Amino acid sequence: MKKIKPRFCLILGTIFPFDVLIAVSTYEEVIKYIENNKKYQLNDEEKEKLEMTGNGRTVILGGGQTIIRLKRQKTSLGIDVCDLAHEIEHAVYFILERIGVKHNIDSDEVFAYYQAYLMRKAMDFFEPPKK
Repeated sequence: MKKIKPRFCLILGTIFPFDVLIAVSTYEEVIKYIENNKKYQLNDEEKEKLEMTGNGRTVILGGGQTIIRLKRQKTSLGIDVCDLAHEIEHAVYFILERIGVKHNIDSDEVFAYYQAYLMRKAMDFFEPPKK
């Protein structure tokens, strides 16, 4: 059986002070990536939150780091773009809530712009280069 290489897209917190990690990997691979590459020791509660049963899962860790997990899909990108957009919506909500921005008619634009920013960064990573 062919082993599929995990994919990790790290979007550094430049607009807001929290990194966003998009992981297309197994549960064990994402924990290993976080603990080895990011030098962050996950506690048992955070590890439990990272478990996934559907097509995606988004969690925010104690330090504000946001993890998006996606299931591998048989598409040209290896993921479902609708699942990505769905999970990015959760990430935006978690991050903005963490910094005190509540979603309402007055803050709607910041949510929309941040979601578009994260989608562009993710699509730059997942989309194959144009020939």
